[in-house]
Amino acid sequence: MPIFKTSSGHARPRLLQRGAAIAACAFALAACGGGGSGGPAPTSAPAPANGDFGGAVLGKVARTGVAGTWGYTAPDGKRYAIMGTAKGVLVLDLSNTASPRVVDEIDGPTNTNSPDVYWREMRVYGQHAYIVSEHTNVRAGIMILDLSGLPNSVRFVRSVIAHDGELPAHAVDIDTARGLLYLQRFGNGHLHTQTMHMHHPVGGPNQGSIEIWDLKPDPENPTYVSTFNKGKSVHDMTAVGNFAYVAEGTAAGYSIWNVENPAAPTLVVRWSVEPGHFAHNIWPSGDGSFVVTTEEIPLGLPARVWQLNGNAVPTLLSSFKIGTGTPHNVVMEGRTAYLSHYTEGAAVVDLSNPAVPRVVARVDTSALTGPDMAGCWGVYKFPGVPLMTCSDTQNGFHLIGITGN
Repeated sequence: MPIFKTSSGHARPRLLQRGAAIAACAFALAACGGGGSGGPAPTSAPAPANGDFGGAVLGKVARTGVAGTWGYTAPDGKRYAIMGTAKGVLVLDLSNTASPRVVDEIDGPTNTNSPDVYWREMRVYGQHAYIVSEHTNVRAGIMILDLSGLPNSVRFVRSVIAHDGELPAHAVDIDTARGLLYLQRFGNGHLHTQTMHMHHPVGGPNQGSIEIWDLKPDPENPTYVSTFNKGKSVHDMTAVGNFAYVAEGTAAGYSIWNVENPAAPTLVVRWSVEPGHFAHNIWPSGDGSFVVTTEEIPLGLPARVWQLNGNAVPTLLSSFKIGTGTPHNVVMEGRTAYLSHYTEGAAVVDLSNPAVPRVVARVDTSALTGPDMAGCWGVYKFPGVPLMTCSDTQNGFHLIGITGN
């Protein structure tokens, strides 16, 4: 089988109680082995000086209690940002990069049982945004927003209940080329039970699945297509072309599925990491030759780079992290990784040689240090331009200009 060819949160976003204070934030690449078919221990790269480099914050919108972020480029070329808040969804006009303008904050479902759990994830297809959370009250389900009224307004369209009848979803992704939405499902159907972290009901190792929905015929009325990866924990997934890449949460592993026929996905390969590791996030390179993964638990683990070998187990090529922090989510553009790195802020890593990661930018959005789940929670990279967004759980929205190369 050839290498895959291509044609986008776990952890409660809250300020955790700190342990001993870290006097200085050292910047370094960390090596890590284990899992998959193994591989060479990566060679650490030279450590740049502490502090920001390769990028800078252009503009901010202060908020506390925020989670995921994504971006939208309108047909006229104007850029907008979307960010989850404790209340709902914030939509920002980025025309003035130094002063992002709040267009609207749309109410969404909230967590009345645990107000400190306020994360949301979102993706965009055409002129519509799709937002999910695990909250089950007002507007629960897949929230659909019509963005065609920007820069003046945003319209709430409706919320769609998943095919399995459950309102919550932990993650969502959209293959925009095919108009297919991928919806994370969990097996227990009950908030705060049977999970590694009680605030993350992603199910036990043998609980979970992914639903596929077709957006093409009518983006405001998605059509259910199929369910796959049944009976396996799912935390997150990325869908690109004919393949879906799945981070299997409490099952401590990853899988890749052929979804050329979305009505009947087939398993290509599955591999495990160390027992007790929480398989959090996975994203393929632009050419589909390797993936980058993050494992959020135990705290402080590095991101890992895996060479794909068709239906054989991937080979671990390298791993990396910044200082004492924990990588959270990664998105890829070509062979460049963009990471939300919790207390270490946002980072950009050049993987033109995936065996030798090279950190080219780091912008710290948080005064915190250490491995805790606080700080930069989500990032989005605008395609083709040196611009990314970061949602910091304590400090709100950051628009970042990238200069590193």
